[in-house]
Amino acid sequence: GVSVHKVVCKVKRMGGGFGGKETRSVNYSAAAAVAAGALNRPVRIVVERNVDMATSGQRHAFVGKYKVGFNQDGKLQALDVTLYSNAGWCLDLSVPVMHRGLFHIDNVYWIPNIRAFGRVCKTNMPSHTAFRGFGGPQGLMVAEAAIDHVARHLGMPGHELRAMNLYGEGQKTHFNQVLTNNTIGRAWDQCKKRSGFDARLQKVKAFNSASRWRKRGIALVPTKFGIAFTAKFMNQGGALVHVYTDGSVLVTHGGTEMGQGLHTKMIQVAAGALGVPIDMVHIAETATDKVPNTSPTAASMSSDINGMAVFRACEKIAARLKPLRDTLPKGTPWKEIVHKAYFERINLSAQGFYK
Repeated sequence: GVSVHKVVCKVKRMGGGFGGKETRSVNYSAAAAVAAGALNRPVRIVVERNVDMATSGQRHAFVGKYKVGFNQDGKLQALDVTLYSNAGWCLDLSVPVMHRGLFHIDNVYWIPNIRAFGRVCKTNMPSHTAFRGFGGPQGLMVAEAAIDHVARHLGMPGHELRAMNLYGEGQKTHFNQVLTNNTIGRAWDQCKKRSGFDARLQKVKAFNSASRWRKRGIALVPTKFGIAFTAKFMNQGGALVHVYTDGSVLVTHGGTEMGQGLHTKMIQVAAGALGVPIDMVHIAETATDKVPNTSPTAASMSSDINGMAVFRACEKIAARLKPLRDTLPKGTPWKEIVHKAYFERINLSAQGFYK
């Protein structure tokens, strides 16, 4: 019964393995909150590692059953696939994980006719949850299994089959996204050339022909990952930027730092937008009383949405300072500009939002 505006959540940084911390931490945070409210004192819950592993869930195991149609020259024509995921005892994030698996079932290949079904299976296990890739790798692995299956049937090298079926510019995915600025062909060619794939392939063949028992292999496999949340409303970010009279800048944004360097990127964005040295910008801890209603730091887009929010907040401050800057000699130090702005009663704080 406590309103959200009376609850402040703060995160300075966390360890890796973000997925298990996205939703499955609620078991312990809710228990600690209830106890703290009842006792009116701080409460901390620490569980042993084996208990944490047993309760927080793992990556969703997938089974894919498919039928694939193709021409004798290797051109793919159709894919009929059903994905089954092991959700555990409750849904948690299993439905959006399945969605992402279905969105990645084509990998980077143009298949004119695709029919894909997803089935989320309830099992007597801890509820499985978000893991890096969030269903994408599972869908990709089923797609690549189908490609390998076709290659073996035709007696064709896998890399040749993959190359001839890559998406082209302007083609449409099975979820109706038109591919513009498509770089997969160029990325494939560059990777193949820079890795010396053809020369290494010949060395592998030479080794295998001379060795009866030991064998080597080499593969060239493309991949993709769709950034952004599949739930459109979650694709939003916020930031709060303060400039102090000594010229220092304090930035708060909606993303959390877990070793991926998000805070460093946000400092760079703010410094670039305001034209100040990086050492004058500081990131405060993520807190719900500074930036409310934040989305999870996930979906490979936190730098994008929070970075744009920081940029827009800095743009507002820069726009307010521009009339003053125009009256000052070129090259006036930042600290002097800010100092004068304060006495001119210019607002040196701004909120940014991006969607």
